[in-house]
Amino acid sequence: MELIFNEQSVVPCADDLSAACSAVIQFIKTYKEAEKHEFRRIRYEKSFDRIELAPDFTLNDFCCNPKFRTYGGLLLGLARHPFIENDSPEESRFINNDFYIKRGDCEIQVEGLGITYLYKSIGISFCIDSFWEQIRHRLYVKGTEAGEYDVVAISHPEHCNEADFLKHKELWKPIELVESKIDPINKPIALRDDHGKDKLLAFARRLCHSPYVVEIVNSIPCNPHESLFIRTVKDNGLIEIVLTNTDKGLGLVLQSTGRNMQETQEIAKILEEQYS
Repeated sequence: MELIFNEQSVVPCADDLSAACSAVIQFIKTYKEAEKHEFRRIRYEKSFDRIELAPDFTLNDFCCNPKFRTYGGLLLGLARHPFIENDSPEESRFINNDFYIKRGDCEIQVEGLGITYLYKSIGISFCIDSFWEQIRHRLYVKGTEAGEYDVVAISHPEHCNEADFLKHKELWKPIELVESKIDPINKPIALRDDHGKDKLLAFARRLCHSPYVVEIVNSIPCNPHESLFIRTVKDNGLIEIVLTNTDKGLGLVLQSTGRNMQETQEIAKILEEQYS
């Protein structure tokens, strides 16, 4: 597994060289603790000479400083670029979504924490600003995966012993989907009395034959311009589907057996393969 660098953790940068160097040393110690949990690399988007730690002092300057040669060599050896592999599913998802955190009344766009979410991994931050002393952050997603999600970003070695970090290790395990024990004909179907209900009902009955569908919760407003079969996926197992082959973009929301975002996304892929 790889840690994902939180690029916002150097905004603002340190006031001086001493504070910047102290932050890097803590960053390395944090990584070394995470290494005990099978993390082997750190993903970055920018090269080290573009990561400013203090005025006129970059991460590359630190690595090239003879005083910190050992630390610098370690950091350079751990680095992996870029954040996302080209032509990967994660790249497509990144393009279709925007990722934000909130600090006070401000929305701040984040890439590293967004990639942390996409890869179901852990972020790593410099602790120049006390804001990053917290391990868990609320990520706001706008786009095809719209919603609010918790992501973990470590900035202290001690974070690797905290419950939030250890809980996220569960996401690294192979996905084990559970199946509904309800007979397909007995699965509840609730649809609004709208035009096109007959088509939705027929489709809903087909969906109920999937062992990963528990019930059809409701129909959703028409989305005539929607091009994606899977409209949204929620970490509570809800999946919104749009019949893109209908003029009105008829759609419905179903309750799946997904117990978290990882399982629900996997179920959504299966449903798309079988029913789109």
